[in-house]
Amino acid sequence: MYPIDIPAIERQARELRAAEIQRINGLFAERTLLLTRLAASSILAGAHAISELLRPLFSWNPQERPASLSANFAPAASRLNDAARALFSWNPQERRS
Repeated sequence: MYPIDIPAIERQARELRAAEIQRINGLFAERTLLLTRLAASSILAGAHAISELLRPLFSWNPQERPASLSANFAPAASRLNDAARALFSWNPQERRS
């Protein structure tokens, strides 16, 4: 019968455990990098899609166009514009005299 070398078995078990931990750390780092890249590309794609949706709102030119509005519609559009500005510029704070 062969003698059992307990210290050698423990040493080998520690080495195997350390190798397995290193392997798992490598997998974790690799998958974290992949997940980060995918999240970043998704965020960039989403930002691009949102910017394309918002582009018409910010490319609007408020300058008057000659003869584009009929003579009857221009005063109504002006009043509507003034009402919209008054609505969005309302300040609920108490006014000082």
